[in-house]
Parts: sequence; C-alpha cells; structure tokens
Amino acid sequence: LIVARPFGAGGLSVGLVAALLCALGFAGSAIITKRLTRVVTITCILFWLAVMQSALGLFFAAIDGAVALPPPAALPWVAVMGLGGLGAHFCLTKALSLAPASVVTPIDFLRLPLIAVVGMALYGESLDLWVLAGGAVIFAANWANIAAENRDRRTITPL
Repeated sequence: LIVARPFGAGGLSVGLVAALLCALGFAGSAIITKRLTRVVTITCILFWLAVMQSALGLFFAAIDGAVALPPPAALPWVAVMGLGGLGAHFCLTKALSLAPASVVTPIDFLRLPLIAVVGMALYGESLDLWVLAGGAVIFAANWANIAAENRDRRTITPL
C-alpha cells in the first residue's frame, strides 16, 4: 500500500486489485505447496502446477479471444522463460520441503529489490521515496519474522 498509494490521486484501480489478488494467490500457493511436500514428490507438484497453469492460461486466452502465437524468432526466448519459471518453481518447492515457510518466504522477497532495479534499468521506472519506504517496511517485517522464528527454535521446553 505504501508503494502503490491507492488512496492518492489515482485511486483504487483494477491493476491494484489484481496485484492484491496475486499476493493472496502467492500466499495460498506457498501454504499449499508446503503441505504437499509432506505427501508427494517435488516432481509431482511441478507436473500438476504446469498442468493447472496451462489449463488456466488456455481458459483465460479463450475468454479473451485474441490468442496470438509468438513469431518463430521469439520461441527460444519463450523456452528460456518457461525453463526459468519451472526452475524457479523447483527451487521454491525444494526450499519449502526443507525449511519452514516462515523462513523460505522472506528469503523469496529478495527478488523484490532485483525487480525494482531491473524495472529502473530496462523500463525507466523510478525508484522514488515511496518505493524505498515500502521496501524498508517489507525488509523490517521479514527481519522480524526470521528473528521470531530463530527465537522460537532456541526456546527449550522443560520435560
């Protein structure tokens, strides 16, 4: 909310609502993935993830009706993007199988500064005070979450 500033001149937009729903979806995905790693293999999780994403992508493409296949010259980049996404999902699923979500998710937020720098360098987006303040809040919240997790692990319960 600090970065997006939905209560300013622009108001609450469809894009901001979509971003909020996306954040809720990522949270739900992390929780479900963590639970699934207890009972099924990472390969199984990735397979069904790809199937569901493909089905949803085709569904929404059909609703839009304006499906355009990429030109042949772009296919290698599409393959790189697909493999990168699958690799990222593999790494996140593996991490969730090895560590608590309260530790993995804050580390996953390290991609936010990278995204901000890429947005600035490649797309000319600005890094204003509000973006830095929002990043500081996210960093502080993640730091507190990891500190609480470490404190809970150090607590020894009497027998």
